[in-house]
Amino acid sequence: MSFSSAQKQLFYTEIAKLLEAGFGIREAARVMLDTRLPAGQTALLKAMDADLEAGKSIADAFARDPKAITGMERSIIAAGERGGRLAPAFQHLADYFEMLAKARKEAAVAMVYPLVMLHLGIFVSFLVKHFQGGGEFSEMLLKLAATLLALYIILFLAWLGIKAVLNAAANNPSLDLLIQRIPLVGGARRAMVMARFTKVYHTALLAGLPMRETAQTAADASRSGNIKKAAAMMTEVLKDGGALGPIFMSSGAFPSAFARSYATAEESGSLDKDLARWEKVYQDDAARGTQTLANWLPKIAYFIILLYIASTIISSYANMYSGLEGFE
Repeated sequence: MSFSSAQKQLFYTEIAKLLEAGFGIREAARVMLDTRLPAGQTALLKAMDADLEAGKSIADAFARDPKAITGMERSIIAAGERGGRLAPAFQHLADYFEMLAKARKEAAVAMVYPLVMLHLGIFVSFLVKHFQGGGEFSEMLLKLAATLLALYIILFLAWLGIKAVLNAAANNPSLDLLIQRIPLVGGARRAMVMARFTKVYHTALLAGLPMRETAQTAADASRSGNIKKAAAMMTEVLKDGGALGPIFMSSGAFPSAFARSYATAEESGSLDKDLARWEKVYQDDAARGTQTLANWLPKIAYFIILLYIASTIISSYANMYSGLEGFE
């Protein structure tokens, strides 16, 4: 089973609210089960309660279904559990998924008009060709349906391809760097990667996890091949008791301002406050980046659709003109 970002935002908000009020995690789950949750969330909470009864950790109980709970979510829950800060951990997740839900909603709304125009443009082009060439109307409708089906298949395959590339970039530094250089897309993804990294790093730091585990957990949650490569270097440095600041600055995996800030905060002992600030900065940047991407994608799609419609009209007039010349 899987949940939408909006569903997760509400789900984690309710858990955080109950934990903040003093409920234990199992008590909170029972209260939520009385509120007629969606079937998937009900099943998740019941399975979690059974796992906790069997002696499993909260993080393991939540993460029994990787389709429902991602590695990043499990990392934040685990850090909050170990540090006795479960309520803030769940609130972190609620804030993150609120940002994602808002961005996806804006993108979906923005794409409605271009998609309507695309369908209208295709229909008009077929209608013009039908009136020019004659033939049965039913035959034209069959060709239109076949074209739309091909279009849907192409869009679906493109979506699968994009997902596959992003998944590969989570472990491939070269591909990760290539995506970051794509206009609009790269900036939005960079901000999202840093939002995930700083959120998990800060939560793990507050929970008192060892620095090697903190760096590795945050790197895994970032879904960035470059950051994972940098985390491997951090692990080696930490074995010898070295500082991480120089790695942050020299690895090239992190924005320079953040890397310098981390290095000075590490020296001054203010990593907690510094990471809290950067966590908010990158969450805001990620929200702006996804919103900008959501604003530009429909404009690009609309421009392509206008070109298609214009080419159809020009082609129709050219055919009419060539037909008239034949009568001379």
